[in-house]
Amino acid sequence: MKDKINKILELVKHNKFNDAKSICDSIKNNLEQNFEFINIHGYVLFRLGNYEEAIKLWKKVINIKPDYAFAFNNLGNVYSKLNNLDESLKYFTEALNLKPNYFEASYGISNVYLKKNNHHDALFFLNKSLKLKPNIPILIKSKLELLRLMDKKKEALSFLDEMINYNPNDAYLYNEKALILSQLNKQVESINSYKSAYLIDPDYPYVLGNIVFEKLKNCEWDNIENNFDDIYKKIKKGKEVSDPLLVSYIFDSPLIQNETAKIWVNFKKDEKYNEYQFSNLENHKKLNIGYFSADFRNHPVGHLISRSIELHDKSRYNVHGFYFGKRHKENDPYYLRLKKAFFKFHEVADKSSEEIVNLSRELKIDIAIDLMGHTGGFENRIEIFMNKCAPIQINFLGYPGTSGTNKIEYILADKTVIQEYEKKFYTEKIIYLPNSYQPSEKNRFISNKKFEKKQFNLPEDKFIFCCFNSNQKILKTTCNLWAEILKKVPKSVLWLLSKNNKFITNFKKEFEKNNIESDRIIFSHPISVEEHLARIKLADLFLDTFPYNAHTTCNDSIWAGVPVLTKMGKSFHSRVASSLLKTSSLEELITHSDKEYIDKAIKIASDAKYLKHLKEKLKISKDKNPLFDSELFTKNLERAYEIISNRYLNKENPEDIYL
Repeated sequence: MKDKINKILELVKHNKFNDAKSICDSIKNNLEQNFEFINIHGYVLFRLGNYEEAIKLWKKVINIKPDYAFAFNNLGNVYSKLNNLDESLKYFTEALNLKPNYFEASYGISNVYLKKNNHHDALFFLNKSLKLKPNIPILIKSKLELLRLMDKKKEALSFLDEMINYNPNDAYLYNEKALILSQLNKQVESINSYKSAYLIDPDYPYVLGNIVFEKLKNCEWDNIENNFDDIYKKIKKGKEVSDPLLVSYIFDSPLIQNETAKIWVNFKKDEKYNEYQFSNLENHKKLNIGYFSADFRNHPVGHLISRSIELHDKSRYNVHGFYFGKRHKENDPYYLRLKKAFFKFHEVADKSSEEIVNLSRELKIDIAIDLMGHTGGFENRIEIFMNKCAPIQINFLGYPGTSGTNKIEYILADKTVIQEYEKKFYTEKIIYLPNSYQPSEKNRFISNKKFEKKQFNLPEDKFIFCCFNSNQKILKTTCNLWAEILKKVPKSVLWLLSKNNKFITNFKKEFEKNNIESDRIIFSHPISVEEHLARIKLADLFLDTFPYNAHTTCNDSIWAGVPVLTKMGKSFHSRVASSLLKTSSLEELITHSDKEYIDKAIKIASDAKYLKHLKEKLKISKDKNPLFDSELFTKNLERAYEIISNRYLNKENPEDIYL
């Protein structure tokens, strides 16, 4: 009999639970009072999902041996699994009373309190577990995740320093430390911590991509091309080297985007979720639409989507907002506006991804729209969509590229950003909207302040080139094009935005290397949207970045009457500005090579009449520009929702939709 019990334990060790159950069933009648065997038998049934039978066996163990802490702990686990949290807490507590140094029981209690959103007590019992077992990886990871939830970055750093002292060769710890330092805008320390992780393990997931991202934010371009090459080669080998957003900053290749996204979603995949059978669409008259984002706030996505949410036909749609962000201020005008615009606004930042999936299913959401894709850092919740929160799911707006998962059926695009021959690089079917894929609005609140050039150190008598894109979008190759333009237009300056002194210093040095005086590069700090829309007008021409174009910043500049010069590439992210310019009848500002880009910039700067013509064209066409026709855009969006929901009802497979 002992041999058979040992065999069961061996099978359990190798996750062969069906085989273990067969042996348990064959010997259970002979071991009805053997509490250790019954405990093991209960565990086998638990792992096979037979929770009720497992409970019966573990309660039998307690009757036989009332001081057997393992059975109490197992009951705590199963009741936690069943979300019977009070019962779970009762059994975990009894296990800990029986065995005060039982770290699994205190860890179980911590998880129960976490499920109850009682972070304070969750942390208390997690710390208790760590005192007992300071080097258990799952405990370290759990504490870091909990401190992240509680937004205790400084405590997390102190904890990481303590763990690094115990484990100086653990790449995971250095990587986590770097991520937090980056959030605290301590870029130099962040890069150094990433480098430590990279030295320990050059193949540690995503550390090289994070190093490159930090370099781009700081304009540290020395030998960065070698990093780009390494990232490219590792992606081609299927390595977990960079997240898709960073890849879109440095490469213009829909194929590489596709491969990176697939590697990324495979890395994020959680096997614990089961397939779910939806029957939502047949159960109610109104379609339930769910928009999911951490950016329902003063953020480019919040700026673009607000008016369309307000305009949805309330007689036909119940429009839900699922907000899992925390970075808004209480008086944030976009947060307040969106909160009011939705039929129901669900603040779910403190919920797990599994809880958000379940909430969406309970609310019978028919169409779920992911407004983030692969953006958002720690706040990203792509796993909500990978685990199907609705029968129809759409990738839209936040991330300009494929999701890389077949769990998302559609992507909203237009014929400029995704051309026919590039559809093969998308795991989704394409919904082709007329005009541009990007929502917007005409009537915006703009500051009535009268800005003058001298307020921003801008000269009165020189041509003002500008670029208001995020610093990490600016590559050395783009900088070289701008340097060439400034050389050919000596009476000109370049106006950018940054509050990162390291980026500003390094960027100016790059122009000095090109024999261009650093005082011709003028930086301003970001200001409120309504004030920025007013100050944009001080510029003459917006010079776009490549391969990652201006998106919301391009939209804002067109709205403000400042022409945007772009270079069209091969990828979604390198065609967004072209899409907006085409919709605005300004195809003449789309170039296709470095030479054409430089020549066009020089022509506009050298020809005052041509510049005036472009600005007049923007001004006159503003009222008729489809880019700013929110009503038309929302109607087209709703048409798309109707078409795909009808296809689903008719049990038709997703197909490309042309509106």
